[in-house]
Amino acid sequence: MREKQLAEQKKLEQKKLEQEKAEQDKQKKLAEDKRRKADEAREAKEADARHQANIRRMQGLAGATGGETATGTALRNAGPSGGYGGKVAAKVKPNIVYPDTVDGNPRAEVEVRAAPDGTIVGTRITHSSGNKAWDDAVIRALQRTETLPRDVDGRVPSSLVIGFRPKD
Repeated sequence: MREKQLAEQKKLEQKKLEQEKAEQDKQKKLAEDKRRKADEAREAKEADARHQANIRRMQGLAGATGGETATGTALRNAGPSGGYGGKVAAKVKPNIVYPDTVDGNPRAEVEVRAAPDGTIVGTRITHSSGNKAWDDAVIRALQRTETLPRDVDGRVPSSLVIGFRPKD
């Protein structure tokens, strides 16, 4: 009889251990599910943030801000402000070295290409003044200037044409 009680007690202990193991497995599965859901939520949030950043980037490329549409004020606001040419001229003129005198006041028009930070990456005469020495002096001055100033909105136009006259 004693053996029968021991056998039953062993069975009960075995059953209890199995129940504890089942409970531990259940807790592990719940914890894993919770972690997976948290990971999915984090990934969804990151994907949404990337999507929003792409939208802002595309609006910036289109020159749009806020709720403006491409047919609204965005197109009018995409170019430099009215006083931007003066800002650029004020920064470039001190770098113009031209000791010769010029007949009249010829205008050299130069296309300037700039990186988003304002660094001048290229210059090209689009309309010559007719005086090669003056045209070259303007190009050298732009190269010495190295960077264009930021406009009132904090941006630098990627490309613009600027006119320079020796007597301005």
